[in-house]
Amino acid sequence: MRSRDSDVAGLKYPRPRRTDVASSSSSLLDLDPIAYFAMGGFALFFGLFFLVFLWDIPLFLYLCGPVTFIPGVIALTIGVRQWRRERAVLEFAEWVKSQRRVKMDLMAQRIGKTRYETEKLLGKALAKGFVKGAIDRTTDEFVLEEAVKQEHFVGQCPHCGGNVDTWFFPEERVICPYCERVVAVPAS
Repeated sequence: MRSRDSDVAGLKYPRPRRTDVASSSSSLLDLDPIAYFAMGGFALFFGLFFLVFLWDIPLFLYLCGPVTFIPGVIALTIGVRQWRRERAVLEFAEWVKSQRRVKMDLMAQRIGKTRYETEKLLGKALAKGFVKGAIDRTTDEFVLEEAVKQEHFVGQCPHCGGNVDTWFFPEERVICPYCERVVAVPAS
């Protein structure tokens, strides 16, 4: 019996399902820092074992020494690098939590990175669950999930009827750009 996609392609048998497999470099370098510390410590421990107990047999020392010391040092180095990156994402997430609502360009400017690097950092913080929120593409702002419940929207000025179209928090003052009067917070 032929399936739809095989009919279109003129194949006798259905195509096998394609599964996405991560590349070995990306999945190997995305482990937690503690995993790298464990691998490096394990390799260095056995390197020390070979050094202490097999000192009299130079063949074992020359074969097993570099095989344990070099990967151990590399794993520890990668672990330190991953730990620093994770700390940077965590610090960034803590800073974003203090902002509640911030424009993406202003966020990039304040942390001293490009807009693209800032969005990548924000994506990592969102993916790891350090911060919860979304980018409002209409205003080009990042909004925390907790802040959405506290915000108020003003479409028109109640005094002059001018188009204000802005989000604000209850403790903030919004001034109409047309009549320059303060727009009152609606009663909840």
